Amino acid sequence: MYEKFLSPGKIGNLTLKNRSVFPPMGSGYVDNESPKQQLIDYHVRRVLGGCAMNIVEIAAVHYTTMSPTILGIYDDKFIPGLTDLAKAIKDAGGIACIQLWHGGRQTSGKPFNGQPVAPSVVTNAFIGEEPRALTLEEVQEMISSYGDAAVRAKKAGFDAVEIHGAHGYLIDQFLNPYTNMRTDQYGGNLENRARFGCEVIKDVRSKVGSDLPIIFRMSAIEHVKNGIELEHAIEAAKLYVQAGLDVLDVSQGCYDALAYTVPPYFYPQKVNANNAYQIKKHTNVPMIVAGRIDHPDLAEEVLQDGMADFIGLGRPMLADPDYVKKTIEGNTDDIVRCIACNQGCVGRMFKGLGNSCIFNPATGHEREVVIKPAQQKKKVLVIGGGPAGLEAARIAQIRGHQVVLFEKDVALGGQFIEAGRAPHKDIFAKAAIHMGYRAFKAGVDIRVYTSANEERIRDINPDVVIVATGADPITPAIQGIDLPNVFEARRVIVSDQLISADHVAVIGGGLIGLEAMEILSYQGKKVTIIETMEEIGKDLEMYIKPYVFGIIEEKSVTVHTNTECIEIKEQSIIVEKEGKQQELPCGAVVIAVGSKSNTSIVDTVKGLGYEYCVIGDAKEPSKILPAIWGANEIARNI
Repeated sequence: MYEKFLSPGKIGNLTLKNRSVFPPMGSGYVDNESPKQQLIDYHVRRVLGGCAMNIVEIAAVHYTTMSPTILGIYDDKFIPGLTDLAKAIKDAGGIACIQLWHGGRQTSGKPFNGQPVAPSVVTNAFIGEEPRALTLEEVQEMISSYGDAAVRAKKAGFDAVEIHGAHGYLIDQFLNPYTNMRTDQYGGNLENRARFGCEVIKDVRSKVGSDLPIIFRMSAIEHVKNGIELEHAIEAAKLYVQAGLDVLDVSQGCYDALAYTVPPYFYPQKVNANNAYQIKKHTNVPMIVAGRIDHPDLAEEVLQDGMADFIGLGRPMLADPDYVKKTIEGNTDDIVRCIACNQGCVGRMFKGLGNSCIFNPATGHEREVVIKPAQQKKKVLVIGGGPAGLEAARIAQIRGHQVVLFEKDVALGGQFIEAGRAPHKDIFAKAAIHMGYRAFKAGVDIRVYTSANEERIRDINPDVVIVATGADPITPAIQGIDLPNVFEARRVIVSDQLISADHVAVIGGGLIGLEAMEILSYQGKKVTIIETMEEIGKDLEMYIKPYVFGIIEEKSVTVHTNTECIEIKEQSIIVEKEGKQQELPCGAVVIAVGSKSNTSIVDTVKGLGYEYCVIGDAKEPSKILPAIWGANEIARNI
């Protein structure tokens, strides 16, 4: 069924056992510029899951792009640590590649007590440090640093190297007209702007010889004003191929258009595939493409349609390291699919916590998060079939406990099902359903339409009770809250409550309030957001914020921060800001001020004398990651 995806493929003189590639995602598992054991374990686990080639994340080719949390390859002192990493990947049966990188203006000068370097003096807002322009002599030094780094990679035992020419980093900065204002041979027309990248490729090739494959990653589109467009990328790709590379790896975006670099759920599946295809038509080298290819069906489509030759599976292999293995075994229904939420992966990495996945706490923690058979088998009752309850029930059942799960509604998945009704989030609902499927397949006795009460709990007579009853919306003490024109945000999102008014005030600018705002805005309603905090969307992931704020701008949504709603009327609300009151017109009000834990069953469980624990939102309302991870940990220790 997956004939192309599971077939061998050639990258230079290498033969990959299938068409899967683990791309160079930043992990956060680097210490003092060398790989931690965590990074080695992280890569080995993907190899054991069937991945054909692992491309290790960015490695700094020059001290002017160094950082303690980024791999170093600019000095021979890094070779021993890199050798351990490459050897571990190869010993596990994989092919080891490493990405050669210089961040240019998209890196800080603080780690080397200097100033970032770039083709021209153009500051990147994300970094906020003005770079200095490279001299011609320094340009040659930078070019040479890539080749020297490739030699170190070869000495360390890597089978291939990837040159990072995408995402607004140094090579891309030379190619891009809005970051390259040079007037010498490295600036001006496209051929000149591509010269730096071409000379990097030539330098690498001259130093490593013909036997080490060179992969080159490039952005097909920058998504910034006056930046690279697809037609420019096609012409640059032709020049790069002529310079001597073996494979192109196509992506898009940069720090000024960050979401495109790791596309969230609001971008379509196979988001980069057509760009890769357009470049592939004009070049004669194999193509790697990644970007929301979260199921083997999609991977096979891309390959069969000739859009690319290899599939980059970054976040999908964080969610399920056995993505390829399950495909080989014919168990694709068991694959845990990435939902492109960016919470557990890049969100955690940028917070300095290390790359992982909301569904897989073992990612990056392969040695600590291990499911072992229970020493003493117990009868476990889980009350609540949301993500936390389903995770706890599944893990406990896998360990050998006898697990019964009560869910008061007909549908499993809790608030994750509701989240799946928000725009572009249907994959969230599918993920919630899949969690139920996994628990059922593990053998959990799932009983829907079953509320927990004293009689039913006694009937089970459990050794342990896990309370996962979630959280309920907070109803604030606002005058007029009981009026018929007041609606609860979750009910609006799932369309249980339809609003006829043309002008709607949303009280609360958190995630749920913003989802309600999006739905109402696209229904053509005028929306006003009232938020007591100094900003809205405070907890949104950095990759998601631009999308949400883009909707606010597009739909002319009015936002009042540091503002409290003190009264609701039939056609208006009274708000207060800095001691001053104001009446704002609106025909309906949506309440989205947060949630409170539902622990009503706890007293019953305590009164019956059973051992118990509280997990997920029932413990503390939060995001999906702490709910699932906390449940996983509890179940591993019963």
